[in-house]
Amino acid sequence: MKLVAAKCPSCGANIKVDTSLKFTKCEYCDSQIVVEEAVENLLKVELKDSPTLDNYLKLGERYYNNREFGEAYNAYSKAEEIEPDNPIVVLRKGIARSMISEYNNFDVNSATYGLKNALDLMKKMKFSHDEMDDSIDEVGSCLYASYKYLLDVYRNNKLDKDQTKGYINRLEACLDGFVYLDSIEDKGKALDEKIVLTILEIINSIIDNSNGNYHLSTSYLNKLKDMKKNYLERSGNRDVKPKYNYSEKVVEVDNKKTKFYNILSYVMVFFLGILLLGSIFNSESFWVILLWLLATLSFVPYFKSLLIKKFGSNMKTIVLIIRVVLVVICLILLGTTPMVFENTFKSDNIAIVLKEGKYTYKDGDTIIRGTYQWDSKNNKYYINVEDENSNKYTYEYYDNGEGGRLCLYETDKCTKIYLPVD
Repeated sequence: MKLVAAKCPSCGANIKVDTSLKFTKCEYCDSQIVVEEAVENLLKVELKDSPTLDNYLKLGERYYNNREFGEAYNAYSKAEEIEPDNPIVVLRKGIARSMISEYNNFDVNSATYGLKNALDLMKKMKFSHDEMDDSIDEVGSCLYASYKYLLDVYRNNKLDKDQTKGYINRLEACLDGFVYLDSIEDKGKALDEKIVLTILEIINSIIDNSNGNYHLSTSYLNKLKDMKKNYLERSGNRDVKPKYNYSEKVVEVDNKKTKFYNILSYVMVFFLGILLLGSIFNSESFWVILLWLLATLSFVPYFKSLLIKKFGSNMKTIVLIIRVVLVVICLILLGTTPMVFENTFKSDNIAIVLKEGKYTYKDGDTIIRGTYQWDSKNNKYYINVEDENSNKYTYEYYDNGEGGRLCLYETDKCTKIYLPVD
């Protein structure tokens, strides 16, 4: 058990928390608190009271390790104002800047520039080779994540010509970054091998994608092939995946096609939403309403994006199939289920009035009210009624083209027929 200082977010008391736990209780106000938030709360208070380099470094490292790169970038920027020649600050600020970029403003080069400046400072301060290797490897991990991020963008989107050109240019920036890493002398052998294998992987990606919307020049392709040949010789002709880790992230990029499809999706949402409201107001069965709701939600672009990010690009095809199936089923229901109407049916002195899901039974001075819902089984249509006395009845509806007729069902038999009032 490791206890560290923290500050309760509820009462502000200084407390000790066990970092192996996710939740704990404040010993002063007895409120449940998140351990990580309590520790971070203390850092923020300390930072406010005493904006020292050490506090900014602690805060920056916490955000950095939690992959909250926007906050990490801000913390390291503040630290740089206090000590601009701190190599760790320069390095981490550059990496964080690369990792927070959105695709349209994606900045691959910040991490490389940060490393260049950080290594110069490390050499002046006589850092050990292991410390410099760790920094090189850290930037390599960042560049590799950027490279895989770009592949995800390309794989999950139909890019136009300009976007494909930007994609290739960014791949080249990743390649340039690794070529710079390779040019750094006195690296460890394992690190050198990992960099070489990554360079081969990126070269293959650029060559493989050169036949898309954006064509590379023949001279540049030949240059890449020569570079590949040289690195293959260095790797012992082993063209295998490097050991950098990466968590796949599916990214959608807006272009003219996606915007057009999104507009169509919202149009479908509008019309399906109207039909959904109609099914609710007409008191259709729960399953019919649920189908209309699912069909409407399936066309919302936001839900499609969530599914793609969660489960990968294959969800695009699955979502399309789901949309088609739901719409076809709903259209079949729309074409076969009779429209709920306002009508009165009579038999002898008894009248049954159906209106907007409300049921009224009149027999002389006796009036019984209730609600009804439509149901369908085996291509037959039924009206299920529950009156104010909790009695339940079922009527079969026949559409004869002249207002239809109702047949009261009792013990699975039609016992009484009600005809429409003209």
